Amino acid sequence: MLQWQKLGRDLNLYVLGQYLLRDKKSTLDDMQGESDGSISDGADHPISAYQALLGSLSVNGGKFSEAFAQRQKEEQGLSSSDGSGNSEEETGWGDVDESLKDSLNSAHPENEAGQVSVDQEGAAFGNGETAAKPPCLVLDGRTPMSIGVAESQEESEDEGAVPDDSYQNNSFKKHLEYNLTDKEVASLLKRGAKFRSERIASGIQKSKWLTTESDLPLEDRNLLSYGVKLRLKKSWIASHRGLLWGDFQSNHQCQFFSLCNSYRDILYSKRPSFYGNGDIQDQEIMDAYLLHVLNHVLKTRDLVTKNNEKKVAASDREAPRDQGFTRPKVLILLPLRSMALRLVKRLLDMVPAAHKGTTEHKERFFDEFGAEDDGSDEDAAEKAKSTKPTDFNALFRGNNDDHFRIGMKFTRKSVKLYSDFYSSDLIVASPLGLITRIGEAQQEKDKDVDFLSSIEILVIDYADVILMQNWAHVTEIGEQLNQIPTQQNGTDFMRIRELFLNGHGRFFRQTLILSAFTDAGINAFFNRSCLNHAGKVKLRCEYPGVLSKMLLQVRQVYERISCTSLTDVDEARFKLFTKQIFGPLKESLQGGIMIFVSAYFDFVRLRNFLKAENVSFCLLGEYTKQSDISRARAWFFHGKRRLMLYTERAHFYHRYKIRGIKELIFYSLPENAEFYAEITNMMEGLENPSSSVLFSQFDNLKLERVVGSSRAKRMLKSDNKTFMFC
Repeated sequence: MLQWQKLGRDLNLYVLGQYLLRDKKSTLDDMQGESDGSISDGADHPISAYQALLGSLSVNGGKFSEAFAQRQKEEQGLSSSDGSGNSEEETGWGDVDESLKDSLNSAHPENEAGQVSVDQEGAAFGNGETAAKPPCLVLDGRTPMSIGVAESQEESEDEGAVPDDSYQNNSFKKHLEYNLTDKEVASLLKRGAKFRSERIASGIQKSKWLTTESDLPLEDRNLLSYGVKLRLKKSWIASHRGLLWGDFQSNHQCQFFSLCNSYRDILYSKRPSFYGNGDIQDQEIMDAYLLHVLNHVLKTRDLVTKNNEKKVAASDREAPRDQGFTRPKVLILLPLRSMALRLVKRLLDMVPAAHKGTTEHKERFFDEFGAEDDGSDEDAAEKAKSTKPTDFNALFRGNNDDHFRIGMKFTRKSVKLYSDFYSSDLIVASPLGLITRIGEAQQEKDKDVDFLSSIEILVIDYADVILMQNWAHVTEIGEQLNQIPTQQNGTDFMRIRELFLNGHGRFFRQTLILSAFTDAGINAFFNRSCLNHAGKVKLRCEYPGVLSKMLLQVRQVYERISCTSLTDVDEARFKLFTKQIFGPLKESLQGGIMIFVSAYFDFVRLRNFLKAENVSFCLLGEYTKQSDISRARAWFFHGKRRLMLYTERAHFYHRYKIRGIKELIFYSLPENAEFYAEITNMMEGLENPSSSVLFSQFDNLKLERVVGSSRAKRMLKSDNKTFMFC
């Protein structure tokens, strides 16, 4: 029995390595004819086949394509003298031997769960008989997981053969089958692509789309011209009434979908939102990228299903490369459960009828994320009584929990919610919910995040809200995407796309970032973590500013900070405040002074400074207890505390009406320009109310949203350092 296990193990390792290095046109008979070069340590020790994969991919620090080229060179009849002179290196096995030396020679106890075995077809192949198809590998006690393999025959009976899409219209196929060269990889890693083409943005005033490519994609009103599945188009039309622009609701939606369908990275920095008086446009944008996501998922399933049928019809057919390391292909990051509820409801409405015969765990989803009908009369009555701004009521009217993650699986006749991540097609999560899972994987050996290894579309929606949570979570999640997995996870190695084997998954991942505004963190993520070979698209806008929204005639003095280095700007800001602004404040007997800060680190620094100076002040930050908040507001209003520190995140989450403000100091401008107008309008009606604003050249994004793009340019280039608006 041990002898058969040893034979099966060696044959499986041989088949695995040789299959990864052989030409796509070679046959299994060719591979079997070279069986004399197989690796065997002669010992009866089991070895992980996944180690064999990683070893064969390494090739002395190289990559799969180099080993593949070496294999082609050998099959073209070149002698050993044309290469390195080593037959093992010519076949690519010499490096595999070195990488597996420790594993092959180490003593491991016999373990059934860790052995490599073959099924009956593999055993026949090991006995020297002609193999009808590659043997099925059973690794670590688990069977290979192919997307839709168990359902392929049933799906073919339901929908019939899946027709081939026109290559000209099939952006899905062109994107994933693109032959990425080493020169292009090096260029992408330099992250220096310039935006060289532009087009007027439809439906957005004074805005235009910029791209790093020679031109932007053409727009067409017919969904089929984009290669959208016919059954998906039918469900789209059925779920949308009043289509005024061909198959789209508006020209703006049509243009945005054409950008999504081009598989380029997109930074949409002026996204209309349901909480910003843009409910209709908000839905149009969400529907557009959901249509793209659904089309991508269905095309992936149809491709695998069709290849499964071909494999059954021709048993000697070579296994196609149509999968990644794991099944999940789309990751959507949202800040709140209420937003996930909106998205999943729209997604279920748009799913073709053939796939939504039943929706599993639907009741559980609505119970945990919110009611299916969230527009009740009670909510409307509470909204009418609220004294908060309308955008605040719209944003926080539902489930405000920011810790969630849920998988979605699309089967032949159903949609499964709460599916296991490794069997899901799509994952909807909050940054906090996903970062918690990453932390668990780092601490517990039995958990991992390999389900992020083959993400092909990343959507970050409502990024302006995520900024108020913790953008660092998004950055860390981006670093975890498209990494070589640590476990085998039932992967069918024979069907992994070469782009994933080469470690090029991140160069084929499309990223969509949608936000009401942008900041340095979002721009840094877009520039450094989005390396799509298809190129980038971003929106450039002209902002009118919010100075016209002032209800009081306030004298606003802007003081520019002299600083040429980003690393020194915080120190320069603090120095300007302590030397020029704080001195007169400390000597003055007037109270009612509010200092607004946008960053928590600035808040902590000023708090410590005021304590050291024995100043009478109170705090109102995002981590302040509710009892302390009520006390601080009362002290400030009645003059028991001369000064208040107030943070942007506290205002975002609570929108407090602070009474007693007589003088206002913006230590830093808010990210959300609307907050500038709201806080300034809270000042008491004095004869000469005034405010002071500190800004630097690195605050240009914030500044232009507050004073307007044209004014901001003049203020940053002017020789003067002080500017005043009334």
